[in-house]
Amino acid sequence: MRVKKLFGEFHCQWHGPGAETMDEQRLFPGGCCPWLYHSLYPYFLGILYGAKFDYNEQGDCHVGCPAAKGIDAVVMKRANDGTFDPRIGPDMGFVIFAEVVGRHGDCPYGNEVGQRIIFPTSMSHHYSCPAAFNNLFPLLGLEPPSCIDRSRMRCPDWDNPIEFSVVAE
Repeated sequence: MRVKKLFGEFHCQWHGPGAETMDEQRLFPGGCCPWLYHSLYPYFLGILYGAKFDYNEQGDCHVGCPAAKGIDAVVMKRANDGTFDPRIGPDMGFVIFAEVVGRHGDCPYGNEVGQRIIFPTSMSHHYSCPAAFNNLFPLLGLEPPSCIDRSRMRCPDWDNPIEFSVVAE
């Protein structure tokens, strides 16, 4: 799957001028599962704009992928101490990321406990605009991975285990 960026008369602040083709490496940061990334995006964005969640005193939040036996992550914002990724320059004062804290079944994308998924705002030259990804995700035509079972999907709040069944009628 490839996505080609096209421009009209406007300039994209994220990517700059001109057309560019993006593959999965540019769309999904750090090899993150697209379904997990789609679940993480609104929480990343909230923290970017000052949201404080109630997971702990630092305002972090817990977010899980939609698979009933999936990945649990904690989304957080921390001062950039230079240890997150060598592509993050010292001019970035903070980094927003998710740390995988639980894996309850097979993850076809290989997401593992301890993995950090960095919100691309601190590495815009390496990844696609996360807002564009979020907007395009439903249209990418991706086949759900084997861990996704429409009859058992869960709420993104893994600390509140509510499951859903999606039935096409």
